[in-house]
Amino acid sequence: MDQIKIGKFIAYRRKKQGWSQKQLAEQIDVTDKTISKWETGSRMPDASMLLKLSQALEIDVNELLAGEEFSTEEYLKRSESNLVNLVGELNEMDKKRKSSRVGTIIGFLCIAVAFLSMVSSSLRRFTDIFDLPTLLYLSGIKCLLLSTFGWIHHYFNAWKICASRKALPEKDIQTAVQAVKYAAVLTLTIGGITSSIGIFSMLNYTEQWGAMIAPALAQITLTFVYVAVEETVYAILLFQMKHMLLKK
Repeated sequence: MDQIKIGKFIAYRRKKQGWSQKQLAEQIDVTDKTISKWETGSRMPDASMLLKLSQALEIDVNELLAGEEFSTEEYLKRSESNLVNLVGELNEMDKKRKSSRVGTIIGFLCIAVAFLSMVSSSLRRFTDIFDLPTLLYLSGIKCLLLSTFGWIHHYFNAWKICASRKALPEKDIQTAVQAVKYAAVLTLTIGGITSSIGIFSMLNYTEQWGAMIAPALAQITLTFVYVAVEETVYAILLFQMKHMLLKK
């Protein structure tokens, strides 16, 4: 379904009724911000709202899903197509919700393990060598942010696409490419912040310069190494997915 087209159609029908966004929102018990998101195409109406919205706009649900008015002759053709599309959209939304939960859990687990590894004496020697907390913080915060902004499902898809090598729709590959680009930017940003904290820690304890400089430099260096490795992996993922797009 074309969200932009549907959004424009909702706006057209609302204006035809002579309503403001707030007036339409009051008719169907939502906020005017929700109406604005629908009309700009940034969000689709929930399945539970379709009937109420179509009744308020004095159109058929199938016309709403098609984003246009059509004659009786077209009705049967369009209704079947829209039903199939709606089922597909609902399945995709369910997958995104599940991926978001998984991403959030992974993010919190990484941060929790990072914190525990810093306070646990049994893990301290291992973390001193590999700076495990920094790696886990980088991964955990990135997963949380991708989940928060709704990109974690497409990020997971990128790994599935490259691992399985299965032919997927062009749209799925393009969104996966975009998700990997966002992940790469987040990696650089979080890595930069982590390194800045390390530099600040080193400069903030000048009276203990000898004791602080080596651990701080080790953390900063390993942060750069982790970021470089992740960026290299993302570059390989992007290359593989763009190669798949060229084949289509």
